[in-house]
Amino acid sequence: MAESKKVLVAFDPEKPDKSSSDFLVPVKNDSGEIEFLGTRSTKSLRYGMVILTSRAVTENDLFAKLVDTGRKVPNVADALDTLCKFLDAMKTVKIGNVVEIVGGSENAITLVVASNTPSGFGK
Repeated sequence: MAESKKVLVAFDPEKPDKSSSDFLVPVKNDSGEIEFLGTRSTKSLRYGMVILTSRAVTENDLFAKLVDTGRKVPNVADALDTLCKFLDAMKTVKIGNVVEIVGGSENAITLVVASNTPSGFGK
């Protein structure tokens, strides 16, 4: 079981100083590409900022957040596998990084650092 104390929250490049409590989970869209989904806003988002939580989060915790959005989960095993790979990818980024998700193959999820800090985004 994968776990991490780091999670992602929504990041708006137009308002880099604005804090967010909209946690992000990776989901496959209709075309099969992986994207971020805001658990509070239920919107598809491009960027997320890495934050530290007070407790470890597992793929089951993220799955529960995903189910709470009301979004249909056609394949539970596939969704849990994606979430597990996402938590493994979280080990490669640092707190405060702004990241994008790249899900090139079925076996890997890569988090690409768009900026080392929110205030440095786009500079």
